[in-house]
Amino acid sequence: MEQNYSLMAQSRANYYTAGSPVQFVRVELLKGDVNGEVAVCLTFKNVGTEPLTGLVVHFKCKDAAGQVLCEDDFYYEQLDAQPGDVFGSDEAVYVSDTPVSSVEVEQDRAFLNGRGVDLRGYKRVRLNAPRVLPASIAHNLQQRTGNPLLTCVPQDVEQGWFCACGAFHPNEENTKVCSECGGNRALIKSELTAILEEARQAAERQQQELKAVANDVTPAKDPAAMAAAAQAAISQQIDPVQQDEGGSTAAFDPKAFAAARRPQP
Repeated sequence: MEQNYSLMAQSRANYYTAGSPVQFVRVELLKGDVNGEVAVCLTFKNVGTEPLTGLVVHFKCKDAAGQVLCEDDFYYEQLDAQPGDVFGSDEAVYVSDTPVSSVEVEQDRAFLNGRGVDLRGYKRVRLNAPRVLPASIAHNLQQRTGNPLLTCVPQDVEQGWFCACGAFHPNEENTKVCSECGGNRALIKSELTAILEEARQAAERQQQELKAVANDVTPAKDPAAMAAAAQAAISQQIDPVQQDEGGSTAAFDPKAFAAARRPQP
């Protein structure tokens, strides 16, 4: 029975190989729907200036306890990867019935137009993971660009640049368009800048509105007016009869009240 595989997990490379015409991009774990086997697929990119016709890599798969499940070489043959092309994701380098927790990859040799190039001497440079955009901003950016893969902060670093899809492009690649999501580097940064500016202006307007409402609820007090009001209240409590002369609509007279209550002869 033919088995179909579905994506179980994937992870981007956390390094790039400085100066190498081939870069390791990501590892994917695919699970079979019949027997549950796990297939390990590796993705690479040609960042050089010549077509890539072959690649040899050494890989090591480990389980959750760190034990090596498999260690071997894999040959990508009869390639026609042009500059900027990604390849390898449709070929399983290892199939296991044991869960795979991590994969280590070392590039051995590349063949550019049939010419062998030793890749073992190129130094690895560790990369920081791209920062993730807030969900609301990412959604806005995706809508404006029509690209649903944009979830990260586009970033320029010393070694190259990160696209908003999370893909890293080393200086050796010399491109302005992401080879993984097709996004234009300048356009994405421009749209994100506009979104952030609009968000800043909206936040300022909201602060002004909140301040205006707060002022209406608790208006600012004039110290002199507050002192005069306090003095008036004190005077009212000390001599209420005097304060009512000429201005009250009713006055209380104890003698008149007693006379009114006395029986008439």
